[in-house]
This record gives sequence, C-alpha cells and structure tokens, in this order.
Amino acid sequence: MILSSLHLPLPQFEAATGFELRPEGACRDGRCIPLPPEVVSDEDATVDVEVFARRLGMGIAQDAAHGLWALGPESGGKVIADARCPEIRLPDLDGEEFALSSLRGRKLVLVAWASW
Repeated sequence: MILSSLHLPLPQFEAATGFELRPEGACRDGRCIPLPPEVVSDEDATVDVEVFARRLGMGIAQDAAHGLWALGPESGGKVIADARCPEIRLPDLDGEEFALSSLRGRKLVLVAWASW
C-alpha cells in the first residue's frame, strides 16, 4: 500500500488497510491484534502508521524524493490467521486413504511419532 503520510485520519487508515481499530486492537477477519495506546492520536484521531506497522511486523519503505511510503504485508507469523487444520490424507492400517477431515466436529487425539 502506498501512503503519502505516516499519520492517516482514522477512516482513511481503515479503508486503506482493511483493519478496524477497536478498543481491543486492530481487528480484521475475526481476529484482533492488541495495539499500544499511542497508535491513535487523541487530539486529531490520526493513526501512527509506523507504530502500527512495527506491532504487526509490517515493513515500511520510504521514497524520500517523492515523499511517499510503502507499507508491506504482515509478517513474522505471530498470529494464527486460521484455526482450521489443512486437509490431511494418510493411509490407514489397511492401506486405504483416510481423510482427517472426516473426523471434523468430533473429539480426537492426534498422536505423531518419529524414530529420530
């Protein structure tokens, strides 16, 4: 995302990033990341993009010649984006393929073992 300032009005910030700033933090897609209070200025309701980016592990690159900044995607793997297990298909004791998703909604214990 290209920005002309590192201090954006709250509505512009939310429209550009897809995050909604709530008392519990920056929220999007059913998850919220806690933010320090200094992210949003009390005086003029602007968002400090640099503090926000640091908290979410987003990179910022500056083009000083044009007065622009580029805000990169989230990184660092600090937040689980999806709690669903990926599709796993393994052979059972008879050699038949078994889909782990067939157990969805049931309680189970998954044991993994390796000899090394």
